[in-house]
Amino acid sequence: MMKKHFYFLLMAALVCGLSLSVTSCKDDDKDNNGGQSEEQQEQQALEQQDLDNARIAVLDHLADIDEVDMANIDSVLSLKFDANIGVAESEGSATRIVSINTMEAAAERFANMVGADIDENTTSYTWKDDKMGTMTYTKVTDGTAWATVEVNIKQVPQLQKIIFRSPDQGDENAAFKGRAYYRFGDVVRRKVKESSYKTIDEYWVCVRPAFGPEKKQDSHWACINVLPNKNIYTYSKLGTMYFPTGLGENKEHMQNLAEMVYAILNPGTWESNISSNTKIKMFHDFNKKNLQYHNKYFWQNVNNGWDKMEIKIGNSTYDIWNLLFETEKKYVADEVNNTARGMKLLYKGYSWVKKEKVIHLWQANYTSGLGVNCNMHQATFTEPRCDLSAKTAWTLDFRQTGGNQYNYMKFFNPDSDNGDNMMRWCVRIATGKELATGKWNANVKQAIPGVDEIYRYYRDVDPEGGKDLNKQPEADKLIKL
Repeated sequence: MMKKHFYFLLMAALVCGLSLSVTSCKDDDKDNNGGQSEEQQEQQALEQQDLDNARIAVLDHLADIDEVDMANIDSVLSLKFDANIGVAESEGSATRIVSINTMEAAAERFANMVGADIDENTTSYTWKDDKMGTMTYTKVTDGTAWATVEVNIKQVPQLQKIIFRSPDQGDENAAFKGRAYYRFGDVVRRKVKESSYKTIDEYWVCVRPAFGPEKKQDSHWACINVLPNKNIYTYSKLGTMYFPTGLGENKEHMQNLAEMVYAILNPGTWESNISSNTKIKMFHDFNKKNLQYHNKYFWQNVNNGWDKMEIKIGNSTYDIWNLLFETEKKYVADEVNNTARGMKLLYKGYSWVKKEKVIHLWQANYTSGLGVNCNMHQATFTEPRCDLSAKTAWTLDFRQTGGNQYNYMKFFNPDSDNGDNMMRWCVRIATGKELATGKWNANVKQAIPGVDEIYRYYRDVDPEGGKDLNKQPEADKLIKL
């Protein structure tokens, strides 16, 4: 009896000891994870990924970050960059001037930059990020500008102030005279060396040129045909998959890309919509008094120029549509001119809940609606999601999108072999200065150094108009090619 009682007490002590030991281990694990459950850690990682995407987007608006590896956010945030927003107020100045025609457009530009919910009625707003710094937006009411932004971003130390103003609020003489080297729809090729044995061709199209009458002295370009390694996240546990990352978020020029493509495909309709609706925007904030310089004849000329270009690559010949969109013109038109489809652009990057194997992207869908939403100004922003669990035989490759639908289509409808049968394009935006090789002063009358000229309006459509860029712009006429 004594032995049995002693044995029971001994076993109880052992069980208690083991229990304490296990509890201690669990407590250690909890301490090692900061007291967070696995679900909380996943949620925190997801929120951190979203925050990092937003940081890349802000830097992309302010500075030249085109050459850095977007997949390594810590590395990006440890660097210093030169400002490239607008133009310097004077040589060496820490103040940059952004030429913009309306108060509404100024507020929208800043809102898009930082993801703020502000409009033309907002008097002041401060954006703050612990790893970057602050920017304080202030509405100006004395007629000298629309708004100013006080900037204190450690990654862009030479930028202290941004002034949003129209040409007539500043020095009108500062607007350049004559014509810019590039126009809407011009295309250049940039060769990117991925490794010692692989080089890819990026095709960049001008979606907002420099333009003297608007006092816009920088050009903006979009690339949608391919993504380089620095903009790819590779996931190999379910078969190798390639997702976009670090694309940035420039809704202004994404919108300009969609409107430009619509204008090229529908020159007459685009102009008619502009002329008949006083409230509709024209390329974000272009003044409609300058419509004659980008009229329906100009867009028809670009349309014809894109169609007739023959670019030889290897044993194949391509037109501009094939190079930019990875598909034929008729299929681009099928998307753009169909209000149930539209032009779908993937931007920003990816966000990933690894435990659940759920990944989501950022998508902007532009369609041509009614009234002020004509000309592709109806925009819908969504975050499409896909559950990858148990999908081991999938192909998901966002390195080339557009007409390469087999690469990515199942992401948008896993239960169908054809996905949702709608095209997407991963989009990146850059200034001409960002595309240039080496130091360049972004002279509006010069070619961008280091890129190949594929199509240029003043070379391939109107060489006579391009002979003397010191001439003032003239109303466009239909040119027979």
